[in-house]
Amino acid sequence: MRVQGAAGCVAALFIFLIAGAAWAQPAPDLVRRGAYVFAAAGCISCHTDFKNKGKPLAGGRALKTPFGTFYGPNITPDPVYGIGRWSDADFIRALREGVSPSGDDYFPVFPYTAFSQMTDGDMVAMKAYIFSLPAVARPNRAHDVPAPFRWRFLQRFWKWLYFAPGPYRPDPVRGAEWNRGAYLVRALVHCGQCHTPRNALGALDRDRWLAGADDGPDGEGTPNITPHRESGLIAVVLSLNSSAALMTMNAGLVIRSRDLSRR
Repeated sequence: MRVQGAAGCVAALFIFLIAGAAWAQPAPDLVRRGAYVFAAAGCISCHTDFKNKGKPLAGGRALKTPFGTFYGPNITPDPVYGIGRWSDADFIRALREGVSPSGDDYFPVFPYTAFSQMTDGDMVAMKAYIFSLPAVARPNRAHDVPAPFRWRFLQRFWKWLYFAPGPYRPDPVRGAEWNRGAYLVRALVHCGQCHTPRNALGALDRDRWLAGADDGPDGEGTPNITPHRESGLIAVVLSLNSSAALMTMNAGLVIRSRDLSRR
């Protein structure tokens, strides 16, 4: 009886472990949702060294800033060099608070100031998708940033001045479509991180939100994407409409001339 009982316990434990492993796998719907969130957030652009033909999300991509050159870290599910040992709580804390699992404050070159506004659900879905991708055992490259900008303890003061963590709060006066767009612009797609000028300490100039920056990513300028009629998106749309109208008129003249030549 004791042998049977022991065998039963072993069988039960085996079933429990198998079931636990199944429970640990993210649901397919969560991974699909995560693929959408991942694409919208543009993670691959900063965490992949395309210039040197690096593998996706394995890090090494140089990000030149006025404070020095930062290198995107490995965020593949590799347990040594990537984020393979991160829990959901670790991932959420990184995006929501800008803090690593070991308690280090991230530099704001990582746009946690925008990602902080994401919902927990979108964060977990993003992690599920990333963890469905191949792990790459590539060590992270140290940032090439001079003092005092490389001192992480200063990030606490920077956060105190410029960072307010927390998920996006919908504007009750606005409709669902507007709030969805605001969530995408402010949080998930983080448009303001590249299209808004920064002050001397690298914080966004909220008075010129989305007005374009002369010194954007890699020192390149970014356009004004506000609805300003002369220099913003409306000017671009009007320009495109004028070009389209001109092309349509020219096409009409060509067709008309062909019709006349056939007579």
